[in-house]
Amino acid sequence: MDVRFHCSKRVRHSGKKAKHEVFDSCKTVCDVLRLNPHYGESIPRFHDLRKMRVRVPGYNVGKSGGYRLIYRAKEMDEAIYVVYLETYSKSECVDLTSDDYKLLVQEAEAILAQPLLHVWE
Repeated sequence: MDVRFHCSKRVRHSGKKAKHEVFDSCKTVCDVLRLNPHYGESIPRFHDLRKMRVRVPGYNVGKSGGYRLIYRAKEMDEAIYVVYLETYSKSECVDLTSDDYKLLVQEAEAILAQPLLHVWE
């Protein structure tokens, strides 16, 4: 099945702002999610969102101390659409608030409601 990826504006902004080369890990993350779009942990109370730990090369703190990626995957029209919604370092933020997750759900729903209006890789 075809898997398509989209980075939200928030992910692009936080990736550029990151101290380490977060986007260097993007190909690996895409490869993992292409094989298993539901790889990450389901977020309690926000079951459509998933959290994935990402080890960043050159960021020598191990996988648990690396970055977190919040994403949403949905099967539509014989393809799986994966929207990257947020990325953050655990050293910057231990976890997102409930309100943060609500905003991410709304953003994902808006993107997935009109997939033809967005660029997919």
